[in-house]
Amino acid sequence: MTMAKLMFGKLSEAWKGEATDFTPLLADQLDNLGDALGIDLAAVGKSEVLTTGGRRIDIVAQGEDGSEFVIENQYGRADHDHLTRGLAYAVARHARGLVVVAEEHRDEFKAVAQYLNDMAELDQDRGISVWLVEAKAVRIGESPWAPLFTAVVEPNAFTANVEQAKMAEKPGSLEEFYGQFAVPDARAAAEAVMTAWLGAGYRRRIESNHVVLEAAGPATSGIRTVIAIFNDGRIFVPFSSYAGVNSGIEIPALVTPAFREDADSLFAFNGTEKQARTQPGWLSSDRVEPLLAFCFGVANAYKEALSSSV
Repeated sequence: MTMAKLMFGKLSEAWKGEATDFTPLLADQLDNLGDALGIDLAAVGKSEVLTTGGRRIDIVAQGEDGSEFVIENQYGRADHDHLTRGLAYAVARHARGLVVVAEEHRDEFKAVAQYLNDMAELDQDRGISVWLVEAKAVRIGESPWAPLFTAVVEPNAFTANVEQAKMAEKPGSLEEFYGQFAVPDARAAAEAVMTAWLGAGYRRRIESNHVVLEAAGPATSGIRTVIAIFNDGRIFVPFSSYAGVNSGIEIPALVTPAFREDADSLFAFNGTEKQARTQPGWLSSDRVEPLLAFCFGVANAYKEALSSSV
């Protein structure tokens, strides 16, 4: 078996336009960026946000608790304009943090970011936490490009506190997760789905307010997300992940117009979402069977793609 070569490239090689291509991509997969930062970001953020001074902020994202994170991104080496513009907006909005994504960060900017993080630790109510993130384009063989994020400066105490809080809130078992449901029928539906899924030999990952259904598939880890079930009855469907945004490996059967049309019909999507969530309360007993059929279909597509890559 011949192993495909892991390749790294400049962001401009993978996505021609910084504002037209990379910023929308970043706004559509903030959960991936959040993983690199150690914080939970909502899957989709607002891009090209106009400031009172007539300038534009690349992205304004929200954490799961509703707090704001200001994100500036650029190709090449980070410059003063992006850092100061993002910092000014973050201070004005009393944002929880500023994130600057670039391919390279200057040593003096790293020193400034670390200074700001030190000040934020002394006064957490007034300070601004700063993350400097370096981004590269990565792919395996001739697969589509995917972004790889690495935090080079981060507020250590903030990240540690967030991770401790997440661990304290995270259910230790499925029974604890089921106990978070306020609607009995949604809970019963979640139990039925998980029982069938695990009974078929598939995996699950428990998070603070949702459970991720996983299956073997072509990826560096060998595991890919199928859907996620939230404790308010929402279902998360990662269409962009099916297309290879996170792994760099597209699943052909999951990017056809017919697949998307069927998914839109089932979940009441509009055909444009890349990281899609249903309305709260979508999950119910009468939707268990069609949801399982969808999940098993995705898992089988992963299996077929995995077999063809060997």
